[in-house]
Amino acid sequence: MSVSSFSHPPCVAEIQGLFGPVSLSERVFQKIWHRGDFRTHALRTCSGKPLEIISRGRWNKLAGPDFLDAELRIDGKSVFGDIEFHFYAEDWLAHAHDKNPDFGNVVLHVLLFPPKKNFPQENARGNAMETFLLLPHLTVDLEEYASADALAALEGRAEADAALEVLLSQTPAERDALLEKCARERYLQKVRFMKMRLEKSSWEQALHEIFLETLGLRRNRTAMSRLALKFSPSAMLLAGAESLFKIAEGTWQLSGVRPANHPRSRLAQYLKLLEKKPSWMSSLLEFSRKLPAELPFSPDGRKLRSREKLSALHRFLSEEIFAGTIGGTRFETLMCDAVLPLIAARSGKDFFTLWFHWFIGDAPAKVLPILRSANLISRERPLCNGYFQAILQIFLTRK
Repeated sequence: MSVSSFSHPPCVAEIQGLFGPVSLSERVFQKIWHRGDFRTHALRTCSGKPLEIISRGRWNKLAGPDFLDAELRIDGKSVFGDIEFHFYAEDWLAHAHDKNPDFGNVVLHVLLFPPKKNFPQENARGNAMETFLLLPHLTVDLEEYASADALAALEGRAEADAALEVLLSQTPAERDALLEKCARERYLQKVRFMKMRLEKSSWEQALHEIFLETLGLRRNRTAMSRLALKFSPSAMLLAGAESLFKIAEGTWQLSGVRPANHPRSRLAQYLKLLEKKPSWMSSLLEFSRKLPAELPFSPDGRKLRSREKLSALHRFLSEEIFAGTIGGTRFETLMCDAVLPLIAARSGKDFFTLWFHWFIGDAPAKVLPILRSANLISRERPLCNGYFQAILQIFLTRK
């Protein structure tokens, strides 16, 4: 496992995932389960048995299985026991869990990546143990889960100072090259994930899901995703924001959520868009053909914004396509995390330069001081999405 110079928790792995190298800690993997940040509809174990999660169990941060006293229904039968998490099935034997009596009550072995043949199917007592693959049921790609964890950590002083130290150790030319490289990695990862979404869904369904997930941001992404899967846009309009909010009651994470970010308010915004602009999805697709693609990259954002009339483009998208319903930094996040990557995935065109110099969305407060201290913000180089994405990637991958 590769441990970075930042304050990562132990057990951080550089995994060759579906979308390239992914830095993911074991704690983040467990947190996905703890929060229920995955789709729970029509689950099956690796042996093909239907799986229903009644209770995910208690998160055990001491020795022993990762989650204790879970309640499941497997193949229609109630099952009670512990749950263990590994990136790969072989880790069960590598960690000697098959000989450790503490793991004798494990009933479910949760993996991130598919097991090979002859993977362990018995716990330490020799009793049957089902295996479940979590990866296909994630609502976002692995890097986004790791990013969400990094965003929270980036608010800490030590982590922010470490990111700044990386930038200050470079010459201006090296710094520009590093920022472009790191931001491009983030962009390509987002586009690859959108391609995967489009392989499973139509443009309209993918946009419906991704739009709502982004409105939910980190805290309520999963709950929004489940609503998007359950209700079409027209069905949502009929139900109304209050009914939709109540349907998902018990799954919202509301602690510390500002009024503007409350899921009830975000749902109302989406329904207002559907009401004011029923054809917004087709309008966006039509307008996407006019977006400036294949632009040569330059760190000079002021000239590019002026040449490409980015402010006018921003205003048209915000007011005409989205009917003025989504504003502030959340609109910028929608453009950078959802709309532009999805358009790029569908069209096959490169929108990296436009994406890089787009206006910054939701970001930790520490990002701006880092960029200013590194002398990256100036009149010629206004604050933009690419700088924030690069800082995040530096934090995720720096060794």
